[in-house]
Amino acid sequence: MSEIFYKIISLDRKWYWFPVFAMLKLISFAYLLGHHFRLCAYKWGVFPSRKLGCRVISVGNLTLGGTGKTPFVMMIAETLRGNGLKPAILSRGYGGRSSDSINVVCDGKQMFLSPELVGDEAVMMAEKLKNIPVLTGSDRYKIGQYALEHFGVDTLILDDGFQHLALKRDLDILLFDHSRPLGNGHLFPAGELREPAKETRRADLVCFTRYFGGAINFDTSLLGSIPQVKTHLRLDSVICMNDDEVLDAETLKNEQVAAFCGIAQPEGFRRILLDSHIRPIFFQSFPDHHAYTLKNIKELEARAVKEGARFLLLPEKDAVKLKDMKFTLPFFKVVIELEILEGRETFNKKITAAS
Repeated sequence: MSEIFYKIISLDRKWYWFPVFAMLKLISFAYLLGHHFRLCAYKWGVFPSRKLGCRVISVGNLTLGGTGKTPFVMMIAETLRGNGLKPAILSRGYGGRSSDSINVVCDGKQMFLSPELVGDEAVMMAEKLKNIPVLTGSDRYKIGQYALEHFGVDTLILDDGFQHLALKRDLDILLFDHSRPLGNGHLFPAGELREPAKETRRADLVCFTRYFGGAINFDTSLLGSIPQVKTHLRLDSVICMNDDEVLDAETLKNEQVAAFCGIAQPEGFRRILLDSHIRPIFFQSFPDHHAYTLKNIKELEARAVKEGARFLLLPEKDAVKLKDMKFTLPFFKVVIELEILEGRETFNKKITAAS
C-alpha cells in the first residue's frame, strides 16, 4: 500500500490529513454496510457457499498487508504431509497477470508457471514444498475441484481465505501481527481492517505472528475460548543466487551488506535481519509484489558499491522474480523459518484433527 495511505490513517497524522481521513471514515461506513449485507447474503443462502468433497483449511487475516500467512500455510502443508495426508494449496495468485480460471503452478513435482503469471508467493511455495500441488485462481471452489480430480488430494489449504465465504471450510485460522493486531483499529479505507474486529469470533484458531513476548494489545473478549498459537520468524540461512551456495547467517554478522524487499511489511524483514545481528548499510523497500526491472537491480548494485556493501540480501519471495537476471555483486536470498513459540500441541491437534 502507498506511503500516503499510511500517512493519512496514522494516529500521528499531520493536521492537513484530517479532512481526508474524515472523508475516508464516511466511506468506511458504506463499506461496513456492504460487509453486513454480504455476510447476511451468505448466511441466508442468497449467495451460495459450496462444499468440496474433502477437508478444507482456511488461513487468513482481518487486516490489509502481511501477517505472515505464506510461511504459516507452508507449515500447515508440511505438517499434513508429515502425517501421511495429501494436501494442496489454493491461492488467489496476487501480483500475477494470468486471466485463466485455473492455474496449476506445480503438480508437486514439476513447475509450470512463472511469478509474472501467478504471483511471487505461489511460486515461492511451489519451489519450497515437495509433493504438494499449488494452484491459483479467483474461484477457489473451481480450482479445489480440479485439485481433487487431478491430484488425488485429501486436504485443501486456502491461502488468504477468511473472507472467501463462497467455499465452506472445516477449519478457519485467523492470523494477527503481534505488534499491530488490528492496525489503527479502523475499517478500510480509513484503516487496515478488512472486517470489523468482532468477526474474530468466526475463527476456530487464532495465531499471533511475529511474537516477541509480552502482552498483546487485543480485546480478549473477542477471543472467547478460541485456541491460540504464537509464532516467530527467524533467519535460518542465506543462499547465494549466483551459485546456490548455502551460508549460515553467522557468516554475515560482520560483513558489509545491504538489503531490499518488496513485501507488505518491510519492517518485519528488517527486524529479522537485526535479530540475527545483521545490520545493513542501507535498507530499501519497494511496493508489495513489486515487478523488479533490470534498472532497479543496477541502481541497487550501484548504491551498494558506493556505500561499501559487498552483498545484497532479499527475501525468498522477491528472489523468485530475479532468477533470469545477471548480477555484478553477490545477491543472497534469505531463508526464513517459522517457529511456534506457544501452542504447538494445539496447532498439531487442530491441523491433523481428521487424519
